[in-house]
Amino acid sequence: MNKKNTLFALTVLLGSSVSAQNIAKNDSAWKINGFFSLNVSQTTLSDWQGGGQNNLTIGSLFNLDATWKKGKEMMWTNKLDAQYGLIRQGTVKTFRKSTDQLFALSKFNKNTFAKNVFYSAQADFRTQFSPGYTYDGENIAGNAGSDFMSPGYLQLAFGIDYKPKAYFSAMVAPVAGKMTFVSRQYLADIGAYGVDKAVYDATTGAMVTPGRKMRSEFGGRVVLKFKKDIYTNVNLDSYLDLFSNYMHNPGNIDVVFTNLLTFKISKYFTANVLSQLIYDDDIVIQRDYNKDGIFETNGPRLQALTTISFGLGYKF
Repeated sequence: MNKKNTLFALTVLLGSSVSAQNIAKNDSAWKINGFFSLNVSQTTLSDWQGGGQNNLTIGSLFNLDATWKKGKEMMWTNKLDAQYGLIRQGTVKTFRKSTDQLFALSKFNKNTFAKNVFYSAQADFRTQFSPGYTYDGENIAGNAGSDFMSPGYLQLAFGIDYKPKAYFSAMVAPVAGKMTFVSRQYLADIGAYGVDKAVYDATTGAMVTPGRKMRSEFGGRVVLKFKKDIYTNVNLDSYLDLFSNYMHNPGNIDVVFTNLLTFKISKYFTANVLSQLIYDDDIVIQRDYNKDGIFETNGPRLQALTTISFGLGYKF
């Protein structure tokens, strides 16, 4: 576990919470709400007939929304979502990363010729806090397959936002850009996450041109957002992002679909269910199912993540 990145993660979470509360106190045009949870679980087995492994898990989740309004004319919406988790399992002595996500969004709306329809500009950023490794027993196997800004995604969108209710919006952006960053050079050299890979001399095998660390795409986006208490003490925060690259395979749609269910059990205890589906046609995922060194699949795949947690939670 990288201590500097972990410290950075905690600084982001705590700093964002303090700043948001200070803004809310000083400017009544701002509406601030958010949620923070910390979950710890431990399983210890002794001669347990059903099998299993001892494990200790620690997870944190942070969600912040800050909205500024000027009557019905203008609205500025900001969102920050972060998740980080560690696990120590079986006889392994060190903690390993289990979940790791960072997402930030800022959107500005200005009213148009029609009710509930706005001109809209949106910028959002997605990455992770620390390196992601594969393991062989106690040891790290090879280099990190991901890290902060490897990949990192910065997206810009300009279009029309339909917002009939405070809890729902549908943005259609015919003009949108997507930039993919890969800060680790060895990942860029193999063309990870869709960037242009390194070029080698066919005779000597020497590298002629290193892999590019950034890829730019131009296309269109559709973004749907929903956040509301669907039952008493049950909140659903849903985000669907669809992107089409006009210049390369426009029919292959990049998808990010995130849902966070928050159950408020008491003032300081909550349960959460987080699910995320990601499909990116430019991300190649290899699978060696029988561990013989031959990859049976090598191409884009649907990525799925689900986290269920229970523990201390504070909603503001």
